[in-house]
Amino acid sequence: MSESRPLVLFYDYVDPASFVLELRLRERGYLPGSNLQPLPLEVNPPHHPLLDPDEREWKAHWARTMTEAQTLGLAFTPPWIVPWTRKAHELVYFAAERNRPLEIHEALFRAYLEDGLDIGRVDVLVALGEKHGLDGLEAKAALDVDKYGEAVQAIRSSAMREGVLRPTTLRWNGRTLHGSPTPEVLDEFLATEGH
Repeated sequence: MSESRPLVLFYDYVDPASFVLELRLRERGYLPGSNLQPLPLEVNPPHHPLLDPDEREWKAHWARTMTEAQTLGLAFTPPWIVPWTRKAHELVYFAAERNRPLEIHEALFRAYLEDGLDIGRVDVLVALGEKHGLDGLEAKAALDVDKYGEAVQAIRSSAMREGVLRPTTLRWNGRTLHGSPTPEVLDEFLATEGH
């Protein structure tokens, strides 16, 4: 891989396909913080009504992704809630200032997708941060005052202006791949972009 610009993955922690795609990219040598740049794109930003986890299209998306996840040895727990994830993304910004963003990033995916935790709650996020070496009082203070909220919103606004409307979207060197690609489609996109 000789590319100079990282592959950008727009993701959200409540979207199981985001984690599956990131793991497939890791298998292919694309690593967050190196040649893969994960950027937050909330499925459902705050102030919109919460999504119903039993909504037909959302359930179908989960069913398709759970089958894919099983091929990677993952066991996802169907959601009982689809929380707003702004605070979860803010926690990653907080963790980045303390050199722990990747650890928290993966922990958030697993907390929601595997453990079924409500990652929209500040107390849940603070406990998760403490479990991974962050200072709980500092994390709570940062989340309570929306210290990183504007940064998360700015990425969403910029992505929307560029036509990225949902997570599980890849961008690289001016090209875009939307949705949950099959391994074959993903490999074709990466091969094309690598030259």
